[in-house]
Amino acid sequence: MGWSDEFRFRNCPWCGVRDAQLHLQAGPVMARRADYRERWWTLLTCPRCAGPIVVETNHANEAPHRELSTFPVEERVTVAVAHLPDDVEAYYGDALRVLDAGVPDAAAVQLRRTLEAAAAHLGIKESSLVKSIEEMIAQQLITAQFGEVLHHVRKVGNLGAHATDERIDDTTAQQVLKFTMQVLRNLFEIPAELDQLGGSSDEA
Repeated sequence: MGWSDEFRFRNCPWCGVRDAQLHLQAGPVMARRADYRERWWTLLTCPRCAGPIVVETNHANEAPHRELSTFPVEERVTVAVAHLPDDVEAYYGDALRVLDAGVPDAAAVQLRRTLEAAAAHLGIKESSLVKSIEEMIAQQLITAQFGEVLHHVRKVGNLGAHATDERIDDTTAQQVLKFTMQVLRNLFEIPAELDQLGGSSDEA
């Protein structure tokens, strides 16, 4: 098994084309490590920009077929956040989808809502996001420096929500996305990972 043609349908990390059927150029081919363990690789190229994508799969005789790694890594992977509560993940996922669809204004609004949902999940339900940010700093859930980041996300989200001559471009939305990702990782992912690590240490 190993390889499946369904792996050809993917996003291009080079030019950003979405859900394209990539061209199969070579593979799967086997490469052997110094310890004789095998790795299987397939070379794909984008139909629009001809950029190369290398996909590693499991052994050709192993079922079911699984994708183990990809190079280069798609940008979406780098903004994934583990251990998000469902109410926060819903808004964050919406932001990623509309950004993929080429609507950075809407993405900025959804990222602002993501922060509101994150604060509410932590029990902070102030009358405005400004006050919620101040309360998160007061409770030491975030640092003052992260507070500045949250205010930037809030301001860009406000701009995206109103009809003005100034539009949010993709570069600004991507920056706000990365800021939001860092905040979410600090609020949810890192504490959850530390809890798991502590549990593992106790069992040991």
